[in-house]
Amino acid sequence: MRYRRQETFRYILPNPRFIPYRLIWEDKELHDGEAQLLNISAHGLKMRCDYLFPLSEGLKVQVKLDLVPLIQPLDLTGHVRHRGQMGSLYDYGIRLESNSDETQQLVTMIKAFARENQ
Repeated sequence: MRYRRQETFRYILPNPRFIPYRLIWEDKELHDGEAQLLNISAHGLKMRCDYLFPLSEGLKVQVKLDLVPLIQPLDLTGHVRHRGQMGSLYDYGIRLESNSDETQQLVTMIKAFARENQ
């Protein structure tokens, strides 16, 4: 996988992985669950689960990414940009709210994961 600094990239997982998530609204925990991580980029991800998220303006989605054993897991927060449905499952596009250090750690994690799964 090549990464050019001026271009965005998206890594599609060949075998989706389950990641834990938590929904937060107005500083209250609404729901904890697990979702399949379908694809990921430096600024967002797509996940699939069986839980219908309320699409409220202030809803935050916290995810824990632990894709590579030798890299420290990342706890990231984002918000739902779009939702789709496939049968009884829901696909969510999550826009991540990360600073430049977290973004660089995420890119490093994605690149290492891609190398391990070639």
